Amino acid sequence: MSINIRQKRFSVAVNQILQEELQKGNLPTSKEFATRLNKLLRDQDLGAPEYNFKRVRNSELAESAFYNEVVSKIQKDLMILYENTIAVHNELSGKFNWFEVEKNRLEYEAKKLETELEEKILLYGKTGYLASVFDTFDDLSKIDSEDNVAIDIKNHQVTLKQQENTSFLINPACAISFNMPTNAASTFKRILISGKVEYALNTNTNEAFQEVWLSKTEGPADGYIEIVFNEKQTLNRIDLSIFTLKEVEAYVEFTLDQVNYYHLPYYPEGKMTTNNVSFYFPTTEMKSMRIWIRKQESDKEAVHPQGYSYQYLFGVKKIQFFQLSYPANGEIITTMLTPNTDENFSIGKVSLVTEEEIPDGTNIEYAIRAEESESWKPISPVGRDNAQAPSLIDFKYVIQGSPTSLGIPAETSGQEAEIIELQANGISFYSLGSIENRKIVPRTERLYIGKDAWSVQSVVEDFGSTHIPTMDDWKQPSNDITKSVVPIQEGNRGVLLQGKNFTEHTQLYYGMGIYYEGKEQVLATIPSSTDPIAIFLNGEKLYEGIPSSQTNVNYRFKQGWNDITVLVYVQSLNREVTIDLGFDPITVSTHCYASSQFMEKVSVFDLRYNTKNNDWSKYALYEKDGKVYIVVNHSLPGVTYDLYYDYVDEIEHRNIQLKITLKQFSVGQYTTPVLRRYTLQFS
Repeated sequence: MSINIRQKRFSVAVNQILQEELQKGNLPTSKEFATRLNKLLRDQDLGAPEYNFKRVRNSELAESAFYNEVVSKIQKDLMILYENTIAVHNELSGKFNWFEVEKNRLEYEAKKLETELEEKILLYGKTGYLASVFDTFDDLSKIDSEDNVAIDIKNHQVTLKQQENTSFLINPACAISFNMPTNAASTFKRILISGKVEYALNTNTNEAFQEVWLSKTEGPADGYIEIVFNEKQTLNRIDLSIFTLKEVEAYVEFTLDQVNYYHLPYYPEGKMTTNNVSFYFPTTEMKSMRIWIRKQESDKEAVHPQGYSYQYLFGVKKIQFFQLSYPANGEIITTMLTPNTDENFSIGKVSLVTEEEIPDGTNIEYAIRAEESESWKPISPVGRDNAQAPSLIDFKYVIQGSPTSLGIPAETSGQEAEIIELQANGISFYSLGSIENRKIVPRTERLYIGKDAWSVQSVVEDFGSTHIPTMDDWKQPSNDITKSVVPIQEGNRGVLLQGKNFTEHTQLYYGMGIYYEGKEQVLATIPSSTDPIAIFLNGEKLYEGIPSSQTNVNYRFKQGWNDITVLVYVQSLNREVTIDLGFDPITVSTHCYASSQFMEKVSVFDLRYNTKNNDWSKYALYEKDGKVYIVVNHSLPGVTYDLYYDYVDEIEHRNIQLKITLKQFSVGQYTTPVLRRYTLQFS
C-alpha cells in the first residue's frame, strides 16, 4: 500500500514543482528541476504525511497563514489517501477477477483430467469395457445439430431452451440477511471480510459478500441466507454463486406463511458445489426462503493467539430468481463419435451412462445408431428406474431383419414345393421358400402362419337343435377334426362364412391373433349370423347366441397381441349359412395371423421323425446349395407365412451417433430436465 502512496506523492511533488516554476514564467532545466526535487525528497518522507503535528499554546498568536497551510496540507494528504484507496480497491478487484478466471480455468482442467482418468480406469479395469466416448458439454465439438435446447459450456449442462417472450429474470423487492443458527453462536466467532449480503441480489455490481467464521474445534458449520419477499413470488429456477475453498452442500427451503418451511421440490438433500449451482423445479409460489450453506469441515487451519484455529469461509457472489417457460421438447444429435482406441475395433454391445436431473413432468430420451442411414435404436441409461427402452444395444453385426414373406403359391398343387429327399414314414415335407444363408442369431427366429388369415378347425357333431357352442366342446378334441387356414376375404373382410351349405351338423373353431401397437381401444360392432355363435377376445366371452340387428359386441383391444376366437355350431342343414363379425381385422391391427403364437423351430431330424403329421406348429431350417429353406410338414397353397429373424451382418461399425431428446409435458411455465454428461460404453 505504501508503495502506491509514495508513487502518488512523488507525482504530486513533480506537478507542484512544475506548476510553481511555470507560474513564475520559468521553464526549468533538467538540472534546476532535479535540484528542487532532491531538496523536496530530503525534506519530506514520501511514505509519511506532509502535515506534521504541531502543538499550539493558548498564549500563542493565531495566524491565518499558518492555519491555511495546515488545512492545505491535511487536504492534500486526505486526497492522496482517498485516491490511493480507490487505486488499491481497483487493483484488488482486478487481481480477484484474475483469480476467479484462473480458478475456473484450473477447475475446468482438473475436471477434464478427472473425467479422462475415470474413463481410463473404466477401460483398463476389470469391467469388461473395451472403449468409450463421452461428453461433458465443455464445448460444442461433438454436437452436430441442436433444436430448442440450451448448451451451457460454462456450467457444463444441457437444458431446454427458454422461451423468450415468457421467460423472465425476476428482481423482487425483499429483505436479505446472512445468519448463523442460534445454537452455533457460542461455537463460532464471525469476522466480516468484505461487502454486504445485499450485493448478491444486485446484478450490476461486481462486489461480493465474504465472511469468515472461526472456531476452536473442527466440525460442521451451517449458515443460511434468509430472503423475505415484499410480495409473494412465483419461481421455477434459482441460481446461486458462492465462494468456498472446499465443497459445500447448498440446500433451499421455502415458505408461504413464514411458519411452515418445505424443501425445494426434487432437492430434499440439496446439491454439492464449489462455485455455481442451479436449482430447476416446477413453478412454485413462495413468500420467503432460506438458502443453507452447509460445510462438513473447516476450509483452513491456522495458528490463532486465542485458539480459533479453524476457519470457515462463507461467501456469496450472486443469487438470481427466474420464472421461465420451456418448449415441449428439444433435441441434440451428436456427430458420428469414434471410440479412442488404437486397436482394430468394431462396435458391439453399447450401454449408456448419464449424469442427469429429471424432475416429475419431464424426461430425457436417448437413441443411437451406427450409420446415418440406419434407423434410431432407443436406449435407456444404466440404472434408470422404469426404463422404457433396453439399457444394452448389440451392434455386433446384428440386424433386425424385416419379415420375409413365404408360402406355397396358390396356383400350384403343392407337389412342386415338396422336398423329395426329406420324405420319411410316408410323410411329405414342403418348402415355403428360402432365405439367404446368413448368420442367424439363435432364438430370434419367429415364423407366423397365415398372414391376414383365420385358422379353422371343423368337426361333425350333433349337439341338438338348442345347442350354443362353448369352449368345453373343444376340451376333448376328436381325431376327426379337419384343420385349415383360410385367408380373409377381400371385399368382405369381416365375413367368416357366406352362403355355404352343410349336410351335417358341424362345430367350427375360428382363431386369429391380432397384434395392435396403439393404445387400448374399444371397437363397437354389430355381428350377424344365421346360426349360433360364441365370440371370445383374450379368453373373455363377449357374446353367445344368434345375433339380431340390435346385438352390439364391444371388442377391447389391448396393446400387443389379442386372440380372437369365434365358435360356430351349424344347426341349419341344406341351406345357406352366413356369419359376419361386422369389422375388418386387418384395419384394426398392425398385423394379424392365424395364430398369435409363432411356430416352433426344431431340427430337420425332429420334424421328420418326432413330429405328428397333423401337428402344424413346427418347422425346420434346411440348408442346401448355399440357401436356407423353411420346411414344414403340411401344404397350404395360397397361405402366407412371415419369418422374422435377426442376423449377423458382415459390415463392421466403427462410429456411433447419439440422439438426445429433452421433454417436458406441461407446456408453459414449468421446469426442464438437465443433462450434464453422457458416456457410451462399448463391450
